[in-house]
Amino acid sequence: MASSLKMTLALSLLCSAVAIAAPADQPGHQSPAPGSNSETMSAVEDTTAGAVGTVSAEMTHTTKGFATAAAISDMYEVTAGKIAAQRSDSADVKAFADRMVEAHTETTTKLKGLLPAGIAPPAHVDDRRQGMLDNLRGASAADFDHRYIAQQVAAHKEANILMRGYAKDGDNAAIKSFAADTDKAVKMHLSMAEALAKKYK
Repeated sequence: MASSLKMTLALSLLCSAVAIAAPADQPGHQSPAPGSNSETMSAVEDTTAGAVGTVSAEMTHTTKGFATAAAISDMYEVTAGKIAAQRSDSADVKAFADRMVEAHTETTTKLKGLLPAGIAPPAHVDDRRQGMLDNLRGASAADFDHRYIAQQVAAHKEANILMRGYAKDGDNAAIKSFAADTDKAVKMHLSMAEALAKKYK
């Protein structure tokens, strides 16, 4: 009986750990191998993704829309940060990536605690962020740092628009306050990414 209880607890803990560590990738998705992507094509795709994200962020003011956008942004940031921490050879880039993983894991936890009943964040990234993650994974070693930092500048500009817009026009007071507070960190992270971008052109 005792061993059965121990096994049940162990399985429960294992399942919890798997859920926490579940990848942001879409179910069944196959990522490209390092070095298999064209940097020119990835740059075009990421620039287009950034432009679409800017327009989308400008139009997001409902709580459900904000929760979805913020959650996907966080999932992308955490996953991209983990990829960068593994693939980058730069101490500066690795330090920035580690900071992004920590900061966006924290904002995910905070936002989940504020969401009203009936609104649940998505479990996986959208097609746009999946493409960005694939462009990171498929980048060559020589192109990786530039690709990651270029994405980070665009992603934080988009997040700034999203947070600032909801803080001004959102429909939930507690989440408006969260957005305003988070935007301060987003601006700081954007400044850090822009400084790194000057080094990794």
